[in-house]
Amino acid sequence: MELDRSTIESGSPPVIPPAPKWQSSAASVFSWHQQRERQEELEQELAKTREELQAMQALLDDLPALFEDKFRERLQPMLEQQQRLLEDNADLRHHLLQLQPGSEPSRQRVLMPRQEDRPRMRQALLHAFGFNGKRAA
Repeated sequence: MELDRSTIESGSPPVIPPAPKWQSSAASVFSWHQQRERQEELEQELAKTREELQAMQALLDDLPALFEDKFRERLQPMLEQQQRLLEDNADLRHHLLQLQPGSEPSRQRVLMPRQEDRPRMRQALLHAFGFNGKRAA
């Protein structure tokens, strides 16, 4: 800027132009760089959150099978115990019939209905819970 000779001779201080109202190029580049870094951070966080969501969805999809497997695991010992009890019952019936004195088997009074006369509870349970004769792992 050139100073006017009249300003110097008059002794008044020189006039300084006002600062520009726009940001300097260095400040705007710095701000743009910060915004770009923040955007990249947010995109990475979004990708991580989506991966977690997919993992949780996969777990949620597996839940019914997990509950079914756990149910079968707990049911199997009960079914085995029921089968043992039914076999013991049949053995005891047979033993009881042998101990009754001298009457013909056709004329003996039936104390309890025979196993063959009622539906097989074990088979009904197996069918009801989808085992259908398959052994649970």
